[in-house]
Amino acid sequence: MTHQRIGFVGLGRMGAAMSARLRDSGYQLEVYDVRQQAVDTLVGMGAFAAESCKQIAERCDVIISSLPTPESVEQAALGQNGVVEGLSGGKTYIEMSTVDPDTTRRVGAAVASKGAHMLDVPVGKGPAAAAIGDLTLMIGGDEGVVENCKEILNALGSEQFYCGTLGMGVTAKIVNNLVSCSISVLLGEAFTLGTAAGLEAGLLRQVMINTAADTWHARNTFNERVLVRNFEPRFRLSLAHKDLGLASRLAGSLGSPSIVGSAAYEILTLAMRKGLGNEDQSASVKVAEEIAGVEVRGSSSQSKASS
Repeated sequence: MTHQRIGFVGLGRMGAAMSARLRDSGYQLEVYDVRQQAVDTLVGMGAFAAESCKQIAERCDVIISSLPTPESVEQAALGQNGVVEGLSGGKTYIEMSTVDPDTTRRVGAAVASKGAHMLDVPVGKGPAAAAIGDLTLMIGGDEGVVENCKEILNALGSEQFYCGTLGMGVTAKIVNNLVSCSISVLLGEAFTLGTAAGLEAGLLRQVMINTAADTWHARNTFNERVLVRNFEPRFRLSLAHKDLGLASRLAGSLGSPSIVGSAAYEILTLAMRKGLGNEDQSASVKVAEEIAGVEVRGSSSQSKASS
């Protein structure tokens, strides 16, 4: 078992899976979440419970957080009894949430003021990949700190990309999700259009995955969610909405166009108003369906078309 003690803040679907992976990899693990049930689950796997983010930072050599919004990151890091209050020189804070680079750098400045180090390491893929250490990591921060954390990063991510100084990891993630989330919205419109025109949705999907329209979402998300009308979240619509909002604001701050991304963001805003935030992001198809008066659904032979 490694001598390093890791503290993990935020035990949502991703955080819980990453925490379990670190525990399985032999790390001494201390965890904190506002939901006691989430903490109890990890304690049952051999982790220790902390009473606050501050206590996590006081007790652990490396502190990791995975949280849903910029506001929750600021509260956990900079708020009362937050991570920064408990930091001391030489410790490292790895922030793995998808937030804006300004928030990341603001937290980073506070971390540096305590003589500690910070990396921003947002991730690609979902909880299933996190559980086996198969995440894609987008890394920002000092290269020396990255090297010092390599063993931990290797336990979590099979694909790692160093993106530059602090804040560049989350910048890469925002741009990545601009594409991924917008594609999901666009596919919803496309499948609705095809259905309205009389095309069978499963057939249309087969056409798409054998042309330049092929995407991961067409092969997986729409096959496993939309066409079988199962919107259990792989990636919650509310998070996709948040990420496209981050992309829109980042583009505005840089004077870079985000016309298609902003349109996708507005569709997700309508979906949020319909109360779809806790469903899979592909549930945005319901906005187009309602307008067109159709429902996108695969045929009874849909299940065979999983290639």
